[in-house]
Amino acid sequence: MLAVVIVAVWTMIAMAVALVIGGAIRVADRRAPFTDHLAGLPADLTVEDILGAGAVQPSR
Repeated sequence: MLAVVIVAVWTMIAMAVALVIGGAIRVADRRAPFTDHLAGLPADLTVEDILGAGAVQPSR
């Protein structure tokens, strides 16, 4: 009986920790587009931003 209680408590603790971590990931994901300027990246990153304005364009 004691083992069942211990397993139940550990399961509840693990579920609570998983919910907290999942919530933190969701909050970080929602805030990610607004923190790009902090890393020095433009908000709307394009190929020209990465390759530069003088990048060779493919011929058709």
